[in-house]
Amino acid sequence: MEDVTGYIKRNTHFQHQDDNLFYRYEIIKNEHRGGYFAIIYLSDNRIHQGSKIPSWEITIPFMQLKSNYLPNARVECELHFNETHKIAVLQ
Repeated sequence: MEDVTGYIKRNTHFQHQDDNLFYRYEIIKNEHRGGYFAIIYLSDNRIHQGSKIPSWEITIPFMQLKSNYLPNARVECELHFNETHKIAVLQ
């Protein structure tokens, strides 16, 4: 099991062009191993007593990033989103 202790450094949001799905990448500084990792969430709407309640669902609980520099970690997340979106569109 990975040690996921760290501090949130940045939240980055991306949206699919084809629908209203939003993805949130939490970039976290890994205090024990150095570098960064990301937790990826997908926007979701829950129905409670007839009302839509926006929420976030974790889709990837741990994604180790290669970068040790925060701006590069953000770019790495953007590239991951673009690759994931391109694969989803092609299927």
